[in-house]
Amino acid sequence: MLIDIVGAGSLGLLFGGKLAGSGSRVRIWSRSAGQAEELRHSGIHIAKDGESGLKVDPAHFQTGTVEQLGQAWETKPGDYVLVMTKQKDTETVCRYISQVRLPQGSSRPVVVCFQNGYGHMDRLKAILPGWTMLAAVTTEGAKRTSYTEVSHAGSGDTVIGESGIGHVSREIGGRWLNLVQALKQAGFYPVLSNDIDNMMFRKLLINAVINPLTALWRIPNGELLRSPARMKLMKELYEETLAVYDACGIRYEEDMWDQILNVCRATSGNTSSMLKDVLAGSPTEIGWINGSIADMARKAGVQAPVNELVTRLIEGIIAEEE
Repeated sequence: MLIDIVGAGSLGLLFGGKLAGSGSRVRIWSRSAGQAEELRHSGIHIAKDGESGLKVDPAHFQTGTVEQLGQAWETKPGDYVLVMTKQKDTETVCRYISQVRLPQGSSRPVVVCFQNGYGHMDRLKAILPGWTMLAAVTTEGAKRTSYTEVSHAGSGDTVIGESGIGHVSREIGGRWLNLVQALKQAGFYPVLSNDIDNMMFRKLLINAVINPLTALWRIPNGELLRSPARMKLMKELYEETLAVYDACGIRYEEDMWDQILNVCRATSGNTSSMLKDVLAGSPTEIGWINGSIADMARKAGVQAPVNELVTRLIEGIIAEEE
């Protein structure tokens, strides 16, 4: 089994390093040639809880740029492609994959998408018609500290399933079991689910309440709970999003507000991914998070003014998003 990981950010280094360190055959494809060169020279270092953690020798995996993926597939396509880029790059990656010519007689790799937000799976399936595509939701905590180093901030679950299917097919129990086993061997906690869409909606709700406000106020997650004014706006986003979910017939757990507060407490010192992007002057995923909730509201014939407002505010921070 050969696993291709597209994107060498926090999750790409964490999953790629642990999979390679546990004996899986792994190729890691980064966006920059400079990062690929450093990975070839230094390998991957995964730190956890302030300890030295796992060091993966560069001889234990292959690396290159995303543009070199096609050349590699001409001789040896992978069995699984874990797409771990941010939303803004995912469609570009899938269009590139669609143009790659696979060797005659070889089967298409299974594509597993690890993106925040909702709605992207339908767009990606349109780019790769006929491909087996899975969605993944992970609560693994990771922060890349350099091109070759990542801090494993906390272990979590990784739920994998077919978006929009509503059942676990025979193929999940057969062919995809190999990927689950590899992830378990690497120290992850993978689960095959027939309810991946609702898992994605759960994570979307949590991200929609936490991420934009931390980015606007430039604060770590836990600071949201230190002010009644901040809590009030959090609650407004939460209640508005639940109203959209009700209008769309989306199920959610009754204790989601408590879950959101617990996430803030458990990650109190963490900088959200959206705040990281704002501080770096990079485009954010706001359009796929609060923006997607606003789109769902319009299609359902209801309003989501708070989600629309925070979307415009975040978009206005980075002029290049226009």
